[in-house]
Amino acid sequence: MKREDIAAMGPLERKALLEDVAALVHSGEWRFGEAVRFLRAVVLRKSRADFSRMVGVSPSALQQIEDTLDANPTVDTLNRLFRPFGATMGLRFPRMELQPPPTVEREQRRERLKNALAGAHKRRRKKDGAQSG
Repeated sequence: MKREDIAAMGPLERKALLEDVAALVHSGEWRFGEAVRFLRAVVLRKSRADFSRMVGVSPSALQQIEDTLDANPTVDTLNRLFRPFGATMGLRFPRMELQPPPTVEREQRRERLKNALAGAHKRRRKKDGAQSG
């Protein structure tokens, strides 16, 4: 997923993208840190330093949330991280009705999200390697 793809999205497509990110977190396929990294690096194309300043979270806290499997951010921190995307943390109880079956379009969109996150991981590792060398 490229910046142009996101820029070309209409409001409903952007809403669907954000809902897909939330669904990936809710299902356990992504951690909060992976969602933050995707939204920061792929959607906003912001560095950790810039995003940290924007949301009022320290760069080291952001790095820990994105990179550590057992990171345990507070609800306040998560609200700060997701606020630029219009999201807030809350309780979600199971639905009483059956979930609609996955559509091919939705599954393809989620695969593109996962691939974009993998690309953000690769770019970060390259950048980290270039800085230490």
